[in-house]
Amino acid sequence: MRGGAQGGSVLVEQLVGTMLTLLVLGTLVSVVGTGTTLLLAAAARGEVEDTAQLAVEAFTFDVRRAGYDPTAAGLAPVGEARTDRLTLVADLNGDGVVAATSEETTAYACAAPQLSRIIGRQSLPLAGGVLACGLRYLDAGGLPLAIPAGGLDATGRSRIRAIALDLTIRQRGTPTSRSVVVALRSTP
Repeated sequence: MRGGAQGGSVLVEQLVGTMLTLLVLGTLVSVVGTGTTLLLAAAARGEVEDTAQLAVEAFTFDVRRAGYDPTAAGLAPVGEARTDRLTLVADLNGDGVVAATSEETTAYACAAPQLSRIIGRQSLPLAGGVLACGLRYLDAGGLPLAIPAGGLDATGRSRIRAIALDLTIRQRGTPTSRSVVVALRSTP
């Protein structure tokens, strides 16, 4: 009888050991699952941050080169200025003429759910998941210009000294916002 009682206690010990192992494995799976979820969230956040930053960098690059006029032909750097659309021009090849179908003409279109960069006739999406996007125009004193529904006319565009982009995007998870103010060039 003693052997049967001892065999039963070994069985109980094995069951307890198995339960403890399952409990540890369950906890480990839970921790790894939580870590994976956090990693995916961080990756998504990093992606949306990169997208916003790349959009701001492209915008900054284009605004800084707008108005490049090596022949001093009197080129106006801004061809169109609305709250949701901007067209920038530059004589990049120095021939005194701006080609509307080349990279000498660059436009930005802010329309949810996308911010697009239009080079010549080619539209390139810069950011998807756009929640808010707007363009502001500042005069020499840094004050915002009032933008009529149809955009600024040639006289209004000639008063622009800086252009601001306000962008909020969310692709997955938490939204991110960027605002940048870029001065137009004052000399060719």
